[in-house]
Amino acid sequence: MLLIVVLILIGSIAATVTSVSEDSYLLDEYTSRTVEYEQIYMMADLAIEAVKEIFKNDDPKVDYYGEYWSQNITVPIENGMVTVTIVDQERFLNPNYLVDSRDRINSKYLNIFKRLFFLLNINESILYNIIDWIDKNQFSNGGVEVYTDYPAKNRKIDTLEELRLINGIDNQIFNGTVENGEFKPGLKSLLSPYSNGKVNVNTASKWVLMSLDQDIDSALADAIIAYRKNKPFKNLNDLNLVDGVTGDIIHRISTVADVKSKNFIINMDIKIGDRDYKLLFLVERNGKNINEKWRKIY
Repeated sequence: MLLIVVLILIGSIAATVTSVSEDSYLLDEYTSRTVEYEQIYMMADLAIEAVKEIFKNDDPKVDYYGEYWSQNITVPIENGMVTVTIVDQERFLNPNYLVDSRDRINSKYLNIFKRLFFLLNINESILYNIIDWIDKNQFSNGGVEVYTDYPAKNRKIDTLEELRLINGIDNQIFNGTVENGEFKPGLKSLLSPYSNGKVNVNTASKWVLMSLDQDIDSALADAIIAYRKNKPFKNLNDLNLVDGVTGDIIHRISTVADVKSKNFIINMDIKIGDRDYKLLFLVERNGKNINEKWRKIY
């Protein structure tokens, strides 16, 4: 029933856009695009209402693949297609947590990122470039503070693309690479500046899980993922149900891991005729309430 409600909402929005698109041939290109933008923003408002409807009956205490929010919604329209994808941000690591509220290096997160960089075969010096980009002071912690064309930001990272401004982060490190026939993901698929700093073990990738603790190796990460496919973890102690996970591991990751998510990116792809539009929303869930933090249109 819930999914039907969402489809009806998205479908009704799409019908409005199609109607405008059919009539817009009477206008010039500029006016046509202006009208479509207005209608797309109308779609955006209703899409947020649809997302609120999805989360209204969702248990905020646990999030995992297979729930309504994790399923793509695709609605064909007469002159195009609308696709909505929701991605929780707590499946990622947040580089902003490398520096704490007192502008000091967060040793817990530093060790997590050291493991991640080791797994990805990324030079550890780049990690300190990220730290010096984020921290508020202009003194080097071992990284670069002054660039040829600009200084280090000395504030939190706002978007993943911003990582490309940091010394040492090239295309391979950002996008991923193939080594000895094995694909190693790039930072763009493992990090997010929008998470609350606690990794959701129900949705995190193998690489992120291995980064959380020195005793979570490839085999154990695979075992965690295999277990949660059949039964999501309702609390961190449920990890004990996976052979190889010890109480010590659970204790060590307890401050940086969880079984639920708080922040979600809603990706809305809209195709109208030969034009493609993308809408991005960042929403934050507090219990049953959904708060929109920002939206962008491309």
